[in-house]
Amino acid sequence: MGSQRFQELEKRITELRHCFLPAEFDPTGFYEDLAYEHTRAFRVLAHAEFESFIEDRVIGLIDDAMREWQARGEVSAVLLAAVAYRETAHPIPESLNEAALKKKKFPTLKERVEGARSDLHRYVRNQNHGIKEKNLLRMLLPIGIDQDALNTEWLSDVDTWATARGDAAHKGAKVQVQPDPQKEKDAVERVLAGFRELDEQIGPT
Repeated sequence: MGSQRFQELEKRITELRHCFLPAEFDPTGFYEDLAYEHTRAFRVLAHAEFESFIEDRVIGLIDDAMREWQARGEVSAVLLAAVAYRETAHPIPESLNEAALKKKKFPTLKERVEGARSDLHRYVRNQNHGIKEKNLLRMLLPIGIDQDALNTEWLSDVDTWATARGDAAHKGAKVQVQPDPQKEKDAVERVLAGFRELDEQIGPT
């Protein structure tokens, strides 16, 4: 069934499909211009829903892990990964006196963990702008998702589809290839299926 957040995503994608794509597909692949415009809108809005979903799941997971640590002192694999993948590591002081005098340079363990969580929050909420492979890895590895468990074919498909979404969002229609509504529906369903697998890997939050 998936998490509640995934169920919301699945419902929203279904709504977009009914709003923007033809009820029946033409086997010849030819449609009125309005159908192509709607298909481009479907692509852009579906991408926004996928991006919002994975960002919410990542933030939810790191926040839950932080609460568990603060409440019970239990350090999960999520927090370990967040600290391990933090891009700005702090050095270890040579003495406690040095640590006391230069607190900004030598933060405590608690401050290091909170800093790793804050860095992930900052990236996800302010700096992330897509669901290409580089975006997904930047969010998934710091929450402990094993890179060997990721579906490389799916990541490649998402990269290709997300690039097409960028064209739809940032280029005029005259320089774009007309998107086939049925192929677009199939592509979005493949992307959704991959996010369903990711949702299961992330687990309940």
